[in-house]
Amino acid sequence: MSTLEDLDEMEREGKEEKRDDGDKDQKLNQDGDAEMQDAEGEKKDKDKEEDNIDAEILHSSTRDINMRRRLLENDMRIMKSEFQRLSHEQGTMKEKIKDNLEKIENN
Repeated sequence: MSTLEDLDEMEREGKEEKRDDGDKDQKLNQDGDAEMQDAEGEKKDKDKEEDNIDAEILHSSTRDINMRRRLLENDMRIMKSEFQRLSHEQGTMKEKIKDNLEKIENN
């Protein structure tokens, strides 16, 4: 299970990767130098990210946020388990159908 520090670190790494990818996409001028972009672009991205955070979460306590995170992790575990169960059931049904089709062909 990840701690909040681990999650923060992963988020920072993701932002750094995006920033690195953004540098690769910059166009080079005749001298081989990248064109400069305004700092406002990064500011706008940060504002958009903050807008995506629900106001309820922004005003929640750390304990509430941790509780929500644990609930979401539990829900994910349950859904993964259910997905595996259904995938197995689907495979079993496909085998039964295949066997029944072979029986029909033999008759």
